[in-house]
Amino acid sequence: MEKNDVASFFYYMWNCWCEQECETAFTRSGCGWRHLWNKWCQYSSKHQGFGAAEEFFANLSEDNQDLLVKRALELYDRRKTR
Repeated sequence: MEKNDVASFFYYMWNCWCEQECETAFTRSGCGWRHLWNKWCQYSSKHQGFGAAEEFFANLSEDNQDLLVKRALELYDRRKTR
């Protein structure tokens, strides 16, 4: 397998995701990055480590999902950072 967007996404979320990354990923989001960061904080508190990334992603609009995956692929190629 040459490319795996799913693996890249998860390694990005596990290793890089933070408030600054949220701002970078969602600068062009219609609802604003700070709103999405607050959502992330809610999911993170609810799940306490496991499942937050999945619920966060599932509840994003398709446009915001695309922005997040695009950013993940800019920084990760599976386990490797670019």
